[in-house]
Amino acid sequence: MGLDSGEVVLHAAGRCEDGYGGWAAVLTHGSHRRELNGSGTGVTSHRMALTAVVEGLTALTRPSRVRICVADETLHEKRAQRRPPDEPDLWQRLRPLLARHHVAWTEPGEWADEDDEDNEYGPAGEAGDYDEWAVEGPCDLAAELAFHQHRGEEVRAGAQSEENTLAVAVSRFLAERWDDMHAFEAADDVISTLRFSIGWYGDTPFTEMAPAEIVDELGAFFSSTLPHKQHASPHELRTAKRVVTDLLNWLVANGHVDADVARDRLEDIDITVDERALLKEFVDAFGGDDLVPWPDPSRWEDRVDCQYLTIAEVAGESLTFKDEDGHDEDDCPTVGPVPVRPEIAARARTGWRILLSAVRVRGQWRLVEVVSGDP
Repeated sequence: MGLDSGEVVLHAAGRCEDGYGGWAAVLTHGSHRRELNGSGTGVTSHRMALTAVVEGLTALTRPSRVRICVADETLHEKRAQRRPPDEPDLWQRLRPLLARHHVAWTEPGEWADEDDEDNEYGPAGEAGDYDEWAVEGPCDLAAELAFHQHRGEEVRAGAQSEENTLAVAVSRFLAERWDDMHAFEAADDVISTLRFSIGWYGDTPFTEMAPAEIVDELGAFFSSTLPHKQHASPHELRTAKRVVTDLLNWLVANGHVDADVARDRLEDIDITVDERALLKEFVDAFGGDDLVPWPDPSRWEDRVDCQYLTIAEVAGESLTFKDEDGHDEDDCPTVGPVPVRPEIAARARTGWRILLSAVRVRGQWRLVEVVSGDP
């Protein structure tokens, strides 16, 4: 069913990260448009999306026919079950609003497949296709801006502390970057992952560490957390290197870390990240055409199932892997030569350990899966 020019369309969006959230609602009716947004702490993306719906309906001054477009699976699921067990305060506000208005629910994308003739009216009441993204773009942006504003307030509050801890130093570092939204979010994302890494591998909580102790935690961060727990892309690895470089230089400039210690660590990070980015690009280069599905077991002559093997030889259109982890030759024989595209062979480096699966049929080894690797 197409949109009616008398119908109010409510686009709602919510965003949350580490308990800091933002919400936004965009109301359109004919040529009229209104945008609302806000933020919260200790929240979830679901709560922020639900808040956007409630605030959007509350803003309507008279009973209306409303189509609500919100990308929140939890909200649609709870609504379908007719038993909202979570966020009782918001559901208590939502129920009378739903009774007041004639509401239809939809998710983003549901209008995209409708025929042109069904989309009789656009948001301005004009004939033509209805472009939902023209509304959702500002809606999502408003939610992002609300989140950014709230996160900035939290960071600046943390920066006021007099404690000499890594957490306070990082808050001050981030606070200086808040005016540049993209730089701030890139740094905040990397440092959030660094917090996780320290919590996973470190002996001292992030909030209790002295600023200088960060140097000892960066090895595990770049060699294990990013490549194996976060499955970081080459771009994400290089972004993390840039943020950590800026952070270490800031800590040196503010007297928290020795300059020589930081320089040595940054040299190690350069080597580690560059090598891992190249290795990740090698792993990502394998596509569906480069791999084969597992054949019927009756055809197997040999196989390797999700095991680390070392690249021993690189030829123009093939690779040979060997087991260098102490397994018996009979337990894990040489795998190869395995045919690969020249573009993949050109990326390969001998000595890299690759987590892979392979099978030999009719004397020919073929790769079934290439998962990850270590330099």
